[in-house]
Amino acid sequence: MLAQAFAGCFVATHVPIISIAAYVASGATISAQAILVIILLATVAGTAFAFVVMRHLLQPVGELARGLKSYRIEGRIPRLAKQRNDDVGQLTDEVRALINTLEEKLNRLKRQAFSDTLTGLGNRRWLAEVVGSEIARSRREQKALSVIVLDIDHFKSINDAFGHDAGDEVLVAIAEVAKRVLRPYDLIARLGGEEFCAFLPGTNLKEAAQIAERLRSTIAELRLEALKGRRITASFGVHEANLVREQFKDMLRIADEYLYQAKGDGRNRVQTIEIRPAVIQTAPTSASSPEV
Repeated sequence: MLAQAFAGCFVATHVPIISIAAYVASGATISAQAILVIILLATVAGTAFAFVVMRHLLQPVGELARGLKSYRIEGRIPRLAKQRNDDVGQLTDEVRALINTLEEKLNRLKRQAFSDTLTGLGNRRWLAEVVGSEIARSRREQKALSVIVLDIDHFKSINDAFGHDAGDEVLVAIAEVAKRVLRPYDLIARLGGEEFCAFLPGTNLKEAAQIAERLRSTIAELRLEALKGRRITASFGVHEANLVREQFKDMLRIADEYLYQAKGDGRNRVQTIEIRPAVIQTAPTSASSPEV
């Protein structure tokens, strides 16, 4: 690029001299007026030539600047095509590599910010982000939307009796059960601690309660070696959203209220506004296998 700029400037500055030399060499009658006109025209031509050369050299830099501005303001990744194999081409390559590196780091940070590293599920922040579009679609299509909140029973006693590694194993096992039982389009997240939440698009209260019951029974069947025979159970609150007046936080709060009702009624059960479950009969447990 430097060589091209030097050559362009050299030619542009020498256009008047070359023009005068050509005029003298032509054998025409030399006059001050003619020389003045030639110098003026040659200067204009040289300046125009220099402008064209520099514009050609700097045009890719302007495109880079516009692309970076669009990326900074709109977050849109620019299409940076390498046009030349000079310094500008190397600059284009470096800018493109820098943007790709930034995007990889941003995506990694976004995944960390929106996911639970232990279970691999989304977290509360992720759920709040994605549920908004589901609520809007359910309103638009006039379809039901239900919420399931579950909490592992006596989880603190698991950590106290078997250690936090065993508690983590329980959380991972619950997440795996949820992935198997729920449908591909259902949204499941770990809200924090031992509490999980699922949003079920296109699902009414009765259907959601049935899904919650499948989750409850599957969790109750889990046997983890780390717990040495101790059972795992969970309590559930289920709520069908009122899409006219409820937002995400309202749906979550109401489902949480049903969850606490299930806890108060003895745990290991599903509670909704319409379904008041009977006490679930469980076989007596031995001292080595207490109810969780």
